Amino acid sequence: MMAEPMGERGIVTGEQATPKDIFLSEIKSRTVFPLLILHFVREQPEYGNSLMQKIREKSAGVMSVSPNTVYPLLRRLEEKGYVKGEWERPDTRSRRFYTITPPGEEKYEEIREQFEAHLLRVKKAIESLHEELYG
Repeated sequence: MMAEPMGERGIVTGEQATPKDIFLSEIKSRTVFPLLILHFVREQPEYGNSLMQKIREKSAGVMSVSPNTVYPLLRRLEEKGYVKGEWERPDTRSRRFYTITPPGEEKYEEIREQFEAHLLRVKKAIESLHEELYG
């Protein structure tokens, strides 16, 4: 099955999205990861490796994330003004901590609101499959 076309905000636009579509490939990198990153940096300043660890933990290892995904995404979010990055020690550039900005808060709420319907469909599909197979 082909993935549904992406809407302008990177959300699957049709009702035919499958759980695989929600968490793999472009959906993951354009919707789930930005949403999770904005969510985590709302709570406290975070750096790339800590974000990768949190994503793995919160997804129970289902979503793998690599530096090749996270760091370019953090740069794009910073370029768009959604997060602000500051070096822990500017003289050595050890770790760059990110915090959310006011435009990032708005984008977070927008993505979060739009993505909930997809998460609820995935949850329903998984519960239905579990019930069918295990009673």
